Amino acid sequence: MFKLILAGILAIPCFLLTIATAPIIAILSIPSLLLLLFRKEGKDNDGPSPSTRNHVIIFGGSKGIGLAIAKECAAKKNLSNLKITILARNKETLDQAKKEICDVADATSTTSVEAISVSVSDYPALEKIAGTIANRDERTVIFNCAGIPYTTNYEEIPIEVYDKLCQTNLLGSIYMTRAFLPHMERGCIVLCSSAVGQVGMFGYSAYAPTKFALRGFAEAMHAELIRSKPGVSIQIAFPMDTDTPGYQEETKMMPEITKVLNADGGVSKPEDVAKKMIASAFAGNPTFNVYFTIEGWMLTNVSAGMSPVSSMVDAISQVSLGGILRFVTLFYLNDWWSTIRNYQEKDKKEK
Repeated sequence: MFKLILAGILAIPCFLLTIATAPIIAILSIPSLLLLLFRKEGKDNDGPSPSTRNHVIIFGGSKGIGLAIAKECAAKKNLSNLKITILARNKETLDQAKKEICDVADATSTTSVEAISVSVSDYPALEKIAGTIANRDERTVIFNCAGIPYTTNYEEIPIEVYDKLCQTNLLGSIYMTRAFLPHMERGCIVLCSSAVGQVGMFGYSAYAPTKFALRGFAEAMHAELIRSKPGVSIQIAFPMDTDTPGYQEETKMMPEITKVLNADGGVSKPEDVAKKMIASAFAGNPTFNVYFTIEGWMLTNVSAGMSPVSSMVDAISQVSLGGILRFVTLFYLNDWWSTIRNYQEKDKKEK
């Protein structure tokens, strides 16, 4: 703690200088950023329209964030000409979710809801379903919220868990994209990563790699879609801890250290995450990165690298605040290391 306080005092001149110069950098960068920001091509740049047939497809739509997205879409007035398809493995849970979504939909709307049992790791089944339910004449927005969390100490993770998480969390998104993209001309594909897809943390050695890899896939696909499908966007969302059934199960095996490190970020409501993901996916010029909370904003901007940017606010933040945000993250990291070392000493005493 003393080291962090001392570092903070010594950093004050740097912070003050950065704060003073950041507005100048931001203002001077605007003219060039207007030319450099990514702009989506095509005729679908005005957001949702009541006259457009929208098909929202949600993998992992039977619970958690996926179910919250389905309910939020069903309740939206400007998405009245809407078809919602939820997909997950458990048929019983799907049927219950379908009922809940139908209950939310306006009785006067034309919204239809379909539930399909499938695993994202079964590519032949995904390809068959895509050929049946996807339609080039519709605006298709796909949310892949299917995923398996696994958070515990590295030495306690069975080796087969790595295979299982890679198959579902990573290959599931690749399979889904490969199966549905040939049937899309307009719309958006949203891949659900995680805050630990931006920074590796204690306890996430099985989960984090699969979520980090999604960004590489999404960036490569973004470049390919410019040539092959300019009317289709791809996004990657980075939710923080969210109060879902999966998170409740995850906390049962979560190491105490991880719980302490996660505490400052709080727990988001799935409804709040869903609203942000829907608004981003249906935007006229969708952003590539979708983030949540102030910590999520900081993580996304400090780890931007060469990811596409279409938002002026995000671009200015990355250009003018990149240095200071990196400085701030070093304080976070030092605090995490101190916490882990304290537990290390505690473990030694208990032995």
